[in-house]
Amino acid sequence: MTAAEEKIKTENPSDGVVNPVGPRGKRKRPRAWELDALRGLSILMVVWDHFMYSVGHIFYLNGWENTDSAFLNAFGEFALDYWNSTLRLYGWPVFVFIFFFVSGICTAFSRNNFLRGLKLAAVALAVSGLTYILDEVMGFSGSFILFGVLHCLALCILLFFFVSLITKLFSGFKYANFIKAALYAAIAVVLYVLNSVYNVSLMDVQKYGLTVPDTSAVTGMFVFTHDWWTADYFPLLPFFAFFMTGAALAPLLYPHGKSLLPKLDGKWNSFLTVPGRYSLYIYLGIQVIAVILLWLLTLAVTGEVYFF
Repeated sequence: MTAAEEKIKTENPSDGVVNPVGPRGKRKRPRAWELDALRGLSILMVVWDHFMYSVGHIFYLNGWENTDSAFLNAFGEFALDYWNSTLRLYGWPVFVFIFFFVSGICTAFSRNNFLRGLKLAAVALAVSGLTYILDEVMGFSGSFILFGVLHCLALCILLFFFVSLITKLFSGFKYANFIKAALYAAIAVVLYVLNSVYNVSLMDVQKYGLTVPDTSAVTGMFVFTHDWWTADYFPLLPFFAFFMTGAALAPLLYPHGKSLLPKLDGKWNSFLTVPGRYSLYIYLGIQVIAVILLWLLTLAVTGEVYFF
């Protein structure tokens, strides 16, 4: 054992676990590879979904369908076919559930959920600003994001932080983790009930594009409404319920922040765990990269440099 590891173990005797030490003697955050893998799977599906949206709804409907290129037309029609397919109808709710569910579990691994939520909220606002410019100034019709997945996740994390303050009252109790789990589970159940009463189902949203009637200027933040609908739209319900479901299991499954399946970890899962670790950067980067690549493809095939 190195001197740095010995020091960490001495300073943290309660768990008896030595965390890996970085090059400067700093403790690395513990990781559960299975959570990284699930988040990686969901972010790859999100990337695919958004890429198909860009191809079909932004590039094809805003210009490709008016060109003589059989390739661009076939590519655009493929994207729209996917968007309206049975695969997406049933697949999209599954992978967004996984994304928010895992994000809820990961609250147990965060050192400061309040700061984490604020940082993500700042990024989400920047995304809204950038996509507004793309939509209104540069003519990328349908690209504006008012309240997307990052906005929703940031708000979920911040709301969870304030709820978690209540659980600090029970931190000295013998069954503190069970009390946490019960409280978070109760909140999740209430959210599911509220969603079933006041919101439209994800299947109805997917299949028919249904929304609830607008009742106020902020209704769209909580349930699906037409006025808040933009390129990426995730109101709090039902996604906060998915998030709190994961948060309820976190104290029971990961009380010490360690993987449940450490012996199965290895290089074989890198294709999922690496995207899972850098999901935010991938989500942000792919939006820009996808538009640039599709713009270059348009230029290469049609010889036009402008957007339609």
